[in-house]
Amino acid sequence: MSAFIQEYAKLLIKQYYSKPKARAEIEFKISQYEKEHNIINTFPDEFDVDTAYGHRLDLIGKIVGVGRSVKSVVDKIGFGFEENSNARGFADKFNALDSSAPFIERFTPEYTDLQMDDPTYRLIIKAKIAVNNVSAYMISDDRISVQQVIQTAFEKRAYVADNYNMSLDLYISPVYEGQRLRLINELNLLPKPQGVRYNKIVKADRTQTFGFGDNDYAVGFGEKFGDSDGYFAEKVIF
Repeated sequence: MSAFIQEYAKLLIKQYYSKPKARAEIEFKISQYEKEHNIINTFPDEFDVDTAYGHRLDLIGKIVGVGRSVKSVVDKIGFGFEENSNARGFADKFNALDSSAPFIERFTPEYTDLQMDDPTYRLIIKAKIAVNNVSAYMISDDRISVQQVIQTAFEKRAYVADNYNMSLDLYISPVYEGQRLRLINELNLLPKPQGVRYNKIVKADRTQTFGFGDNDYAVGFGEKFGDSDGYFAEKVIF
């Protein structure tokens, strides 16, 4: 007999406490409740956003308000030249494994839908939870702040600057391709107080971005036999 059943058996009133049939009946009934109790006890682990996967992660996303499929996020693959990572060349008549792609028509959509894998979906769900609970402050002691949401969405590789004119600037690491930015923008995961807008989004890194000597975080021109050069900051346009 499990401890769960024993605890309920102790609740039998005095007249029935020593009656075998009464005890057997209560033990049988409680054994059914114990099964339900054990199932419910698995919920915190089964539906923990950090460990859930597959269908359970879909259910969490539904509760939070974000689906696994997102429209117009992934770059379409089409015919082009080798310097374009989203382009493919001509097919090879003698090598069926050589990748190729068709021409993209002028008026067709530039992007296609994204079906998120579990790790990406888990990150987006966490960002959505943060956005649903965000405060109106850049930094907050008692609630999730705007800065914390940005840190979650971009895995601590981005930050927001307040321009003090009802606008914000977002700086993100150059490691993020357009797909991640379009995904976050499409799902409205960029937090902001009411009436405030994002003035610009810039891909830049404090330790890798080109700049001049008066900026302690900037990287200058490279030398042929010495230091590497910095990357130019890039303004993102949706």
